[in-house]
Amino acid sequence: MSDLTGHRFGLDCGVAAINRRPRPSKRFRQIGPEIPKVLRKLGIERQVAAQRAALDWPKIVGAKVSRHCRALGVEDGVLVVEADSPVWMTQLLFLKPKLMAQVAGRVGSGLIRDIRLVLKH
Repeated sequence: MSDLTGHRFGLDCGVAAINRRPRPSKRFRQIGPEIPKVLRKLGIERQVAAQRAALDWPKIVGAKVSRHCRALGVEDGVLVVEADSPVWMTQLLFLKPKLMAQVAGRVGSGLIRDIRLVLKH
């Protein structure tokens, strides 16, 4: 078959192009390996690593506890956690030493120096 200009086309047209692998670009590199270097240069590597505590809060405390409290973020090495009731806030106060150990195990020792509990409004 051919089109109106006389060029041949059909199912076999372009098969070679489909089977060809693209060459890796010399101009572009993956960004993933560069991120830690950039964070280190900016001096924020530890702060970014500490934020992992807030992101991983449900995995750190489990489903039951995470239904009643959530990590709001990290401020100057302090993990801020919001409890949905005074009862859960008290429970978290009693669990604080254990929570600190679990957080350190997850994100690394020394990144989180305290947990501040706040009551949900």
